[in-house]
Amino acid sequence: MERTFQVFAAAAAALIGLAAAPLQPALAGEANTALIEEIIVTAQKREENLQETPVSVTAFSGEAIEALGFRQSVDVTAQTPNFSVGYPNGDTGIPAPFIRGVGLNDFGVLNQGPIAAYNDETYISSNAAQIFQLLDTERVEVLRGPQGTLYGRNATGGAVKYVSRKPTREWDGWVRAGAGNFGLRKFAGAFGGPLGENTAFRAAVLKTDSDGWMKNRFTGNDQQGIDEFAWRVLLETSPTDALTLLLNVHGGKTESDAVQYRHRGVWDAGGNMCSNAAITAGQCVDIFGYSEEAPYTTLTGVDVPAVPDYDEGNYDFEAKNDTDFWGVSLTVDWAVGDYIVTSITSFDDIEDFRPEETDDGPNDILTGELAVDQETFSQELRVSWESDSWSWLAGAFYLDDEATDNTAFDLLRDLRVFTIGDDVNCSAPPGNPGGFCPEQFVFKTKSGTQQEITSFAAFFDTSINLSDTLKLSLGIRYTDEEIEHDSFFFFDEPEAGFPARPGFPAQASNDFTNVSGRAVLDARVNEDLLLYGGITSGFKSGGIQSTSDGISEYDEEELLSYEVGFKSTLADGRLRFNGTAFYYDYEDLQVFAFVIVGGIGFSTITNAADAEIYGAEFEFQWLPVDNLYMNFGVGLLQTEYEDFVVATGDFTGNDITMSPETTINGLIQYDIPLGDSGTLTLQTDFNYQDDVFFDALNNPLLSEDDYWLYNARVSWMSADEKWEVAAYGRNLSDEEYMVYAFDLSFFGFNEEMLGSPRSYGLEVTFRP
Repeated sequence: MERTFQVFAAAAAALIGLAAAPLQPALAGEANTALIEEIIVTAQKREENLQETPVSVTAFSGEAIEALGFRQSVDVTAQTPNFSVGYPNGDTGIPAPFIRGVGLNDFGVLNQGPIAAYNDETYISSNAAQIFQLLDTERVEVLRGPQGTLYGRNATGGAVKYVSRKPTREWDGWVRAGAGNFGLRKFAGAFGGPLGENTAFRAAVLKTDSDGWMKNRFTGNDQQGIDEFAWRVLLETSPTDALTLLLNVHGGKTESDAVQYRHRGVWDAGGNMCSNAAITAGQCVDIFGYSEEAPYTTLTGVDVPAVPDYDEGNYDFEAKNDTDFWGVSLTVDWAVGDYIVTSITSFDDIEDFRPEETDDGPNDILTGELAVDQETFSQELRVSWESDSWSWLAGAFYLDDEATDNTAFDLLRDLRVFTIGDDVNCSAPPGNPGGFCPEQFVFKTKSGTQQEITSFAAFFDTSINLSDTLKLSLGIRYTDEEIEHDSFFFFDEPEAGFPARPGFPAQASNDFTNVSGRAVLDARVNEDLLLYGGITSGFKSGGIQSTSDGISEYDEEELLSYEVGFKSTLADGRLRFNGTAFYYDYEDLQVFAFVIVGGIGFSTITNAADAEIYGAEFEFQWLPVDNLYMNFGVGLLQTEYEDFVVATGDFTGNDITMSPETTINGLIQYDIPLGDSGTLTLQTDFNYQDDVFFDALNNPLLSEDDYWLYNARVSWMSADEKWEVAAYGRNLSDEEYMVYAFDLSFFGFNEEMLGSPRSYGLEVTFRP
């Protein structure tokens, strides 16, 4: 890490810092008085200029989201310092976001991570719902560090706010159609306007399809295809000047291809673990002797070719995800004298089913099914007051989250023919017609959990002007969270009479309480420079989990953050340079592991370690000439587990998962005016990620080396700004990289989730 800080300290001095600040259109005002456009954020629950907000926040305007080609909610990580994401279930599955080393790489649907996501101020409880299409978005704000005294759900890592474009009192709309390689087809649009004197609406829809970029040579079909649909209708009315109501109804469906992983054999011909060098070189096989690197004949006698190419595989199982979601929320803003009363009531429902070719190969070794049915109700009520000398906000938050999780794994299906008969040592009915054999790990299991989380919180936050230049912000939060957890486990074997596992079903409950807060002091040195620093604490409740051995619990985690930063505007508004440095003291860190219990794989959480995290982010935006805009960013990060001792060894000093030491991002945009013929815009953007581990044990086989990704876009806008035609390319260097990996070496292989290869396309937008 010392090397990283030395190198990038020099780079920061040469480049004047860097780090993703709000990405905006390049110009504001006339050409001879061009400035970097201001962006208004609500990071502190009130509208403020980003440069006047003493919070480490990265914001993206809707225009920037479109120009950067962000498709999904988590795509913003590419242009946000110290924000990374893993994809345990593929890029349409459950994401594993990390901010400043704080996150949880659990692909389970019941555990809620320490990064809180909000869509139009509604907390997104379900992990499966945290990856969604960006539809008619006005703004995205990424808040780094613990959150709680201003937001509904406490979070140790940070919060990400997605803000939709609201209805207006004027007719407005747009429509966009696009196509690209891998059979990509995309249609999106939004339209709205007044419905009477005091009411307006806005409706938006988005449909994305593709054939997929991975070729399954076993069947000849394309895989990793996308099939996503989303819609939203907003209705806003103001019965009086003091009262505004906003109704948000939304939903969608996903039927994208189930994820297909790369298969990496890890055994030699004798069934022993290979060396790491041999595994990396593709010289090893799985439990059935299969490797992607060589031709192979399956146990059923089917010949399959080698698939050494990045975008190919041999998969005997192909399936579609099936996700349906819908929700409704009502936001009420009521001015009562000098007070603003805000109520946010929401309900969301998601039904998510994800079949999985877990073994990634032509033999039926391991197939999974992950399913969840989740309903979430939340209510937030807050009151705010503001004067020239101080302001305050008081509120309460209630959450009721009910989820039913059903998981199934079918093990060693191709060996069932060898476990049929009376002479087989199996605890199965005589004759064993299905080949069911627990002693030889040949079976299909089902496990299920019904879990309810009830959370209540009360919070208060105030900002006091100590002088004309000095302001103190204080906040406190009380949280009480209760978890009820019922689970079951059985063998799903009709021919064997469904033998039950002893000890199941089982039940457990737990309750967690916490008091957290913040104290931040900021100084307005002059109108172009803000300094700030403070201490903030964060809390994530513990939980309950199930394996075939029974129910176990894990404790809450707590984080204490020390942070200092500055925000500056230079060169008469043509340059912004912001920076933040932080130190985290992390206690009882919740650590994810994938373990085998009774021959069955389970994801588990343990309070394995404390941790120390420190680092910095910098930001640099520059408008050197009227038509040229530059934005760069760098994040520096050092993470380390402390006192991390588990049954398999002492891993104290290991890096935290999904926490690269260095991230770099950049955007360069140049406008070429064409007079009455419109404007031509040339744009390139890029991002760099340092080495990362995908597991807490820092297994080098479950890691990814550093890599760069480069994108480009060329667009033409008509002079009346009604038509836009854009051509784009992403991952132009066709970089081959992993976005996640799992250790399944007990079956002789690791599964590796691959990043998308080079893609390109064309989009046409019309704004009437």
